[in-house]
Amino acid sequence: MRVFCGGILTETNTFSPLPVGIAAFERHGIRRGNYVADASHWSTVVTWAAQQRAAAENWTVITGLLADAEPGAAVVRRAYEALRDELLEGVRAAMPLDAVALNLHGGMVAEGYDDCEGDLITRVRDIVGPHAVIGALFDPHSHLSSEMLAGTTLPVFYKENPHTDITERAVQLVDLMARTLRGEIKPVVSAYDCRMMDVFQTNCEPMRTFVNEIRAMEGRDGVLDISIVHGFRRADIPIVGAWVIVITNDLRSRGDGLARELGQRLIAMRGQAFAPHVPLEDALRRVHKASRWPVLLADLADNPGGGSPGDSTYIVDALLAQGVRSIVAGILWDPLAVRIAFEAGEGAVLPMRIGGKACALSGRPLDLVVRVGRLLPEALQLCEGTRIRMGRVAALHAEAVTFLVAEVRTQTYAPNLFLEAGIDLSTATVIVVKSAQHYRSRFLDHFAEDVVVDAPGVCAADIERLPFMRIRRPIWPFDPNPWQEST
Repeated sequence: MRVFCGGILTETNTFSPLPVGIAAFERHGIRRGNYVADASHWSTVVTWAAQQRAAAENWTVITGLLADAEPGAAVVRRAYEALRDELLEGVRAAMPLDAVALNLHGGMVAEGYDDCEGDLITRVRDIVGPHAVIGALFDPHSHLSSEMLAGTTLPVFYKENPHTDITERAVQLVDLMARTLRGEIKPVVSAYDCRMMDVFQTNCEPMRTFVNEIRAMEGRDGVLDISIVHGFRRADIPIVGAWVIVITNDLRSRGDGLARELGQRLIAMRGQAFAPHVPLEDALRRVHKASRWPVLLADLADNPGGGSPGDSTYIVDALLAQGVRSIVAGILWDPLAVRIAFEAGEGAVLPMRIGGKACALSGRPLDLVVRVGRLLPEALQLCEGTRIRMGRVAALHAEAVTFLVAEVRTQTYAPNLFLEAGIDLSTATVIVVKSAQHYRSRFLDHFAEDVVVDAPGVCAADIERLPFMRIRRPIWPFDPNPWQEST
């Protein structure tokens, strides 16, 4: 059996000011040719799982292009087409193939392409023919199109949000592919359109119980796999929205019925399945009323994981204006500040302009006198078993606030770089992180209370304030009952 592995991953916020070109993919590292993958990054887990399974299944695994980039605006057209065509050329060169295992995101939009994954999968299917098995692993913050459904034998999505099960789901996808290739199962995909745009966090109720119940259904009564497609709410395209996917062993009616049942249960949870967030003014009041510290403020609206720049100053600016001291803030994306810090060297004292550079929603830059602290020339941030390259990172100590600034734009997942830079989080009054939710598990031992803050920013929580022009209607929350005509 011959199995090809590859993929292109990024998540697109069509309201982001930051275009994604080839350089954005190169910063994360584009893999080409023959390589042995590992499970240390979400872009490599499917290839790793296939290579782990190869000997037992007598597979020849052929590796192709793997490329991923930090979320931002629409991928530059020439960049998407160049990466896509390179991946497709790898598929052609590997023919004949029995299977293709793709590592994708599902939320990628490019200039001229609303549905990059559908475009890519359709072209792969045209090359490999109707009988080859195509398995694909997706982030749940994905879109779903008829092209994606038509071309993919096994569409599998992470179940958890925060995404703590990426490697587990890659292994499950490869297992289903192996069973399909052996003729043990005949996957049939059923999908239910929930016609809503919402947030579903699985580390709290009601989603925690819902996902546990879904897991218990798999492997019983012909049900092979169930995925909840959360959708990505900051993409102004017609295919945005939430879905339920059920894969059965050749049981179309069973799958359709179960997808509809689970979809209607998901609809009933609308507006209830995310951790609460508060406006900046309320967050400031909670800081002043706190009896235990540090208080962690998560900057939801400037989360690079949703396509924001990661350099806004609104929260820190407001804290300083109210006289709060011992603030730690990071990880801010500020390559210019990093460059100046490395040129000045550790211990240097100099005036510096920090943050507020990328766009109008970045706030005003903060002009402060800082002492350059510890410099990290090749920083790696931890994230659920993954190590993310951050480039150069610098600690900058001002009178009332310490910043951790980085060359590479990525959300704050873990405290390890703060600690490696010599920043003592236990002495902070307030910790400000550029994240919406993925920070929580790793920072849990470092704060007394955490508050998700909806300050101004590219990823502000109220999507009804965004200038959507192309989403399909009716859809919740823009329409109160989009299900009326289908119930």
